[in-house]
Amino acid sequence: MLSKCANPECSAMFRYLRQGKLFRLTPTPAVQTAAAALGYQLTERFWLCDLCSQEMTMIWDGNRAAIVPLPKRAEVEIPPLQIPHKSPQRSNVQVARQRAPHRPATKTVNGRTIRDC
Repeated sequence: MLSKCANPECSAMFRYLRQGKLFRLTPTPAVQTAAAALGYQLTERFWLCDLCSQEMTMIWDGNRAAIVPLPKRAEVEIPPLQIPHKSPQRSNVQVARQRAPHRPATKTVNGRTIRDC
């Protein structure tokens, strides 16, 4: 049963499946063949806590499980997004309003001119 982090330098206790990383390791084919001859099926399970799993992983190293550091990630510099500058598009209505000042509409009723304000 898993009870603590597989890293001997860590004392984190295993409580939830959502925390850390579970590993199911099977030995090399030669070790599996020898174990099968004796009637054993070898599969071991290990757990690394959140902190340890960010820096380490587990592998089968010949005849035992081993904790090894994760390979360093290549530092890739992502250039800033280049967006060409565009002037804001104006609608035809906005252009028409700029050209002609607002004039109130006029109506003629019974020979009199009435303006809408």
